[in-house]
Amino acid sequence: MMENALFESHFDLIPFGIYVVNAVNFRVVYNNKAFIERFGDQGGHICHKALYERAAPCPWCRMQAILTGDGLPNGETLVFEHFNEVDDRWYQMQIRAMTWPDGRVVKYSIAVDISELKETQNRLAEAHAELVLKNRELVRLSTTDMLTGLANRQHVEAAFTQGLADPGRPGAALSLILLDIDHFKDINDRYGHLRGDAVLCALAGLLRGAVPPQYTVGRWGGEEFLVCCPGAGLAEAFLLAEAIRETVSRLPLEGMGNITCSFGVAEAGAGDDVVSLLSRADQALYTAKSLGRNRVETA
Repeated sequence: MMENALFESHFDLIPFGIYVVNAVNFRVVYNNKAFIERFGDQGGHICHKALYERAAPCPWCRMQAILTGDGLPNGETLVFEHFNEVDDRWYQMQIRAMTWPDGRVVKYSIAVDISELKETQNRLAEAHAELVLKNRELVRLSTTDMLTGLANRQHVEAAFTQGLADPGRPGAALSLILLDIDHFKDINDRYGHLRGDAVLCALAGLLRGAVPPQYTVGRWGGEEFLVCCPGAGLAEAFLLAEAIRETVSRLPLEGMGNITCSFGVAEAGAGDDVVSLLSRADQALYTAKSLGRNRVETA
């Protein structure tokens, strides 16, 4: 028919694959040149068998979504992405129902190959995910002591600096616990630095389990560790330090016996800054050592 030929000539001008399917029996009424070049001439064949090797209509066909209850075109145009497992390609599908010149109701589908675009999107997504992981790793490296896995000095200092600057102060308690392994130099001298590192790691593991999660515990430097206790007054911090001290004294270290720690505890007061608060905690620690070690002293 001349009208059919006119439709087909217009569809042949479009550089994307187009195929037209009878809405009643799913037979291919027409496929344009671009479609034939890729998939062959499927005219007269049942579309889901010829194109997708399926015995029944494809679940993504959406034929009913573009027809009225009477089986006529409803004027809707649907656009969606579809992966064709037959040729392993991604397509953007645009489908619409229409009345073919001979009076049949058909569905026409325009299939645009977007595989390269999808591959680019996937590469971008992978690159973004990798960047996120690397950024997380950079954050971890910048805030973690590499030997013990605890927070490093900068991270702990930032924690109690933030606590001191909390707009909720004054009145919000903040205490520091500074602890030091007793006679750590003797451990290194007698057993070697590798065993000394093992002691530091063992103590770090103990602190990780003993310190409440709302507090920040980290390695302050050498054999010193610091616990920042936001919301804790001097008495509460003292009790925590004492509990840690007792637990440390029972820490089993193969071939080395036990270790002990000395503790200095200080609570932030009005006008305290980082330097003054640390200085008082350090002075309390010095007092604990001068009084025989393996004890907790408060500023």
